Amino acid sequence: MARWLLGLRLLAIGAVVVTALILQSLSEEMLPLSPLFAVAGWGFALSLVWLILWLAGLEPAVHGLLQLLGDVVLVTAIVYFTGGAWSPFAFLLLAPVLLAALMYGLKGALALASAAFLAYLAMVQLVVSRVLPPPASISALASPRPPSLTLQLGLTAVGFASVALLASYLAHSLQQAERSLQEEREAAARALALTADVLRSVESGVLACDLKGRVLLANPAASSITGQPQPLEGKKLSEVLPLAGVSWETILDRVAKGFPQRLEGELPPSNRPVGCTVTPLASDNGAVLGAVVHFRDLTEVQEAARKEKLKERMVAAGEMAAGIAHEIRNPLASISGAAQVLANRSTLTEEERRLLRIVVSESKRLSNIIESFLNYARPPEPHWGPCNIGSVLEETLDLFTHSSELGPNHRILRRIVRHEKPVVADEQQLRQAFFNLARNAIQAMPGGGTLTVEAFPDGAFYVVRFADEGEGMDPERIHEIFQPFKAFRKGGTGLGLAVVYSIVSEHGGEVKVESQPGRGSVFTLSIPMREV
Repeated sequence: MARWLLGLRLLAIGAVVVTALILQSLSEEMLPLSPLFAVAGWGFALSLVWLILWLAGLEPAVHGLLQLLGDVVLVTAIVYFTGGAWSPFAFLLLAPVLLAALMYGLKGALALASAAFLAYLAMVQLVVSRVLPPPASISALASPRPPSLTLQLGLTAVGFASVALLASYLAHSLQQAERSLQEEREAAARALALTADVLRSVESGVLACDLKGRVLLANPAASSITGQPQPLEGKKLSEVLPLAGVSWETILDRVAKGFPQRLEGELPPSNRPVGCTVTPLASDNGAVLGAVVHFRDLTEVQEAARKEKLKERMVAAGEMAAGIAHEIRNPLASISGAAQVLANRSTLTEEERRLLRIVVSESKRLSNIIESFLNYARPPEPHWGPCNIGSVLEETLDLFTHSSELGPNHRILRRIVRHEKPVVADEQQLRQAFFNLARNAIQAMPGGGTLTVEAFPDGAFYVVRFADEGEGMDPERIHEIFQPFKAFRKGGTGLGLAVVYSIVSEHGGEVKVESQPGRGSVFTLSIPMREV
């Protein structure tokens, strides 16, 4: 504050000099302005001294106090030259007192008020005692009478003290108001920063818009989900979230009436499913100013629902298969045994014997299917123990390479990295899962091709990937591939991949499928590596 006090003083002195010159130009007589110009010169000189002291690095508090005391001397000189005790400019001595109240509080204001009054008293006393000549403006007047002078001095002292107290109170109130305002600003800034951090941290999209659908605020997740570059502010809601079959004008009209809206739609061009909740944005008095749109990508939610539905269907199908197999198994054995006995009779023709062999063969095939049903519906209890998944995979592939299902044009390429420490798993179930996946891949390549098997540790999981060069699958078939009894090949039971899904789920893992028609399929197993 002491720094800008220099500029304020120079401005005030300059204004006084300019005003005096203007008055002189308007007056026909020569005004006694020489003393005023002398005081102005002293003011400029003192300002130069204060500037030098400020550049020298004088303590700001001391620097400001020296300036105010110097101002008291200058103003007292102005009062003397303009009438002394009867000068109309005596009130100018209150200016340093007011500044002291702002800069130093109550004590500083009272101290400077005392200094100003003492300077004023000393000036009056020197004039009364004829040490200083009376000012030219009162030279024709009689000397002031002591009672009148005493009253003037008393009123001046009371005025200085009152102004000091009032200015200190006002300065203190102003400082408190500034502190309160600063605290409120800091609290508001912290609240805004916290709100911004929350919006940045939320994984779902958040948009705020007016009732015309123009976006006012958007978090980074909104840009990520919509695939549009930031900033989204200023764009129309229909441009940011062009959901298929959704009219944002209709939605905002309903929200403007105070009715929240829930909706789902597909976001082009990827047709990503998005769920939205649109709520009114209201002021303190309840007036609806706009809307808040909270939306998120439903791909994972729908995938989780699909998996849960698949799990329920697999449980239901398993229970049904167990019941059917139990009821069919014994009669089927009787049919097969009776057919074998009849086939041994000598009175049968060759055609009759051939038909009976077909009955026996189909009975055995049906028995195997029922056995598969039972294995799926009532899987054996897992036998947990130390296991190296990579070793189990290699042994299973070694066994599968000798299978009659492999043709001369089939090739198995291995890229297996074993994990260092054994993990808890069921070796037999993992063998069955790996064997079923290898068999499924070879069946997808009836004319030949390469099956690439990769396996490697990835954090807390051991990843096993089977990639074939077969016919591939469309998205609809991918969604049904793990459902039991969904056979997509002639002669299949539709249980091989269902068993794989069940085994991996039992181990707490996950199965993912990537496929395109004509470009093969990739089955990826993520199996948790639980330490022994």
